[in-house]
Amino acid sequence: MTIFHFELRRNGQRIGPMQTRDCPDCGMAFRAARDMIRTLREEDRLAEAARDHTLQVRYDDHTLLFDLPFDLRL
Repeated sequence: MTIFHFELRRNGQRIGPMQTRDCPDCGMAFRAARDMIRTLREEDRLAEAARDHTLQVRYDDHTLLFDLPFDLRL
């Protein structure tokens, strides 16, 4: 398993705590990020400002894997 770090960001600034998860590969980290975005959107915790939010996923050494915008509608 590989450790990935998930950071909710708004306008480039981290908001909230970083979450860490073990995933077998990058594809599963993508799926986990997609599910996190869906959950946050469904709970309506981000309201109208969601278009300014992204979810960054980083490897354990903190290099960026991807940065998913919330308005991508995954």
